[in-house]
Amino acid sequence: MSQQTVEEYLETINDLEEIKSSPVKTSSLARVMEVSSASVTEMLRRLAEKGMVDYTPYGGVSLTEKGRQYVMKLTRRHRLWEVFLNKHLGFGWEEVYQDACKLEHNTSDKVAEKLAQFLGQPDTCPHGSPIPKGDQKKIKMSGIPLAELEAGQKAKILRVTNEGNVEFLRYLNEMGLIPGIDIEISDKASFDGTLTIKVKGNVRAVSPETASHIIVEPLD
Repeated sequence: MSQQTVEEYLETINDLEEIKSSPVKTSSLARVMEVSSASVTEMLRRLAEKGMVDYTPYGGVSLTEKGRQYVMKLTRRHRLWEVFLNKHLGFGWEEVYQDACKLEHNTSDKVAEKLAQFLGQPDTCPHGSPIPKGDQKKIKMSGIPLAELEAGQKAKILRVTNEGNVEFLRYLNEMGLIPGIDIEISDKASFDGTLTIKVKGNVRAVSPETASHIIVEPLD
């Protein structure tokens, strides 16, 4: 059992806990990890022995406090590398995710802290997601999906999800829908929720699916 495999399991369990009810079903984990149910069961037993997860056969799995804190450490490393690749190596925000995924598994605590110091202790990654502090156990997420806004409302884009989707991020970049930008909803179609948005003097049509991955802060 390689350390990278352990970390990938923990991150996947965390991701599934955020979008589905906890505990996470082993079948869901096997499908996302693209491995057999038997492989998942064996790994979960090992992770439970390490105190990283609470696992009940046929009952699912959830991260323990120890496991969750470990995931926060990985998330910190990942997002710090995204900032480095974007700000100092000139990678576009759509390019940094996969390389950061590889780098996070080969970064010691010491290197991570030196990297944070070098970058000036950034608060967010290029996609607008908060970077956990060294001892943080949970990230406090603010904002609501753009899809929930109504005509006449104004908002600031905080972050985007689906950050591993290169084509999606390129599309948002072309539309000018990036973190830090102020927008205004000029219309919302009653039949399907398509939004007509004013951004930097331009008018854009945004589908409900796209809007669900854009997190905003409504402005008064």
